[in-house]
Formats: sequence, C-alpha cells, structure tokens
Amino acid sequence: MSTLLFREALAKDAEDVLNIVNQAYRTEGGWTTESHLIVGDRLVEEDYLASLTEENRLILLAQEDDHVVGCIEIQIDGTHAHLGMLAVLPDQQNQGIASQLLAKAETLAKQTYQATEAVMLVLDVREELLQYYYRKGYKRADEYVPFPVHLNVGKPINQNLMFEKIVKPL
Repeated sequence: MSTLLFREALAKDAEDVLNIVNQAYRTEGGWTTESHLIVGDRLVEEDYLASLTEENRLILLAQEDDHVVGCIEIQIDGTHAHLGMLAVLPDQQNQGIASQLLAKAETLAKQTYQATEAVMLVLDVREELLQYYYRKGYKRADEYVPFPVHLNVGKPINQNLMFEKIVKPL
C-alpha cells in the first residue's frame, strides 16, 4: 500500500465520496455493509454538498495515488466531535485505511477544534463493528437513538433498528 494523503473534501469530490459511502454501506462488497439491514442510498449528492457548507463540519478524505479511497465525517458540537460515515472502498478494506482515517479525524478534532470527546452512533445490531471501535478505545455510553428515517440515509428493513452511542476521550 502506498502512503495515504489526507485532505478536506470539496464539492468536486462528490462522485468519489458518494461512490465510496454507498458501496461500503449499501452493497455486499465489504464487511461494513448494511444492505441486509437498510435499503436505499446512505448518501445523496444534495446532502453531501449541503454538508460542505455547514460550520464546524467537514469530511476528511483518504487519498492513495490520486484516488480517493476512504472518508470520515467530523462534526464539532462544543467539546464533542461527532464522527460518522467512516467508509473505505470495499476492495481497499482490511488494509488499515479506516484505522488511519479514524485516528486522523480524532487528532484533527482534538488539535484544531479542541474537542475532548469523540462520539459515534453505530447500529446496535452490528456487533462486529462495535467490537472494532471498542478496540480503538471507544466505550458504550448506554444511550440509544432510533434510526433517523427523516435524514434521507436509507430505510431500515426492521423498523426497530437503533443506533448505540459510543464515546472516547480525546
């Protein structure tokens, strides 16, 4: 694997980011798939472009040999860094790209925005994904949030689908 470069996403990256996120979350390609739990796109262009204009919110890209291979979203709320949409192209998974993106996002949140805690919402039925984050230092917050159907991120097959909140001190 070549060296990864990290940069903030721009409007011109829409096609790459949508491709990465929707392949990672909504196809059978990688271990991060939710296609058995949720139907529909995880991200649409209109929402992507709107997110780029929001204050204290950015999408960090991982780039390898001039190709975008992964992303993570960072949204700052006071001292909390809400991290989400961590995605890597399915054929590039299991190479440490997600771990590097997560670490870079945590460092950026702490050093640039003075965040003291990282917060993530993970589907509560995705035990293998929760275990991944626990190995990265995240802990259960014992809080659950219903799936946000109103946010245009897909439709759950099971209407009782919940997100579990996990946290990590930065």
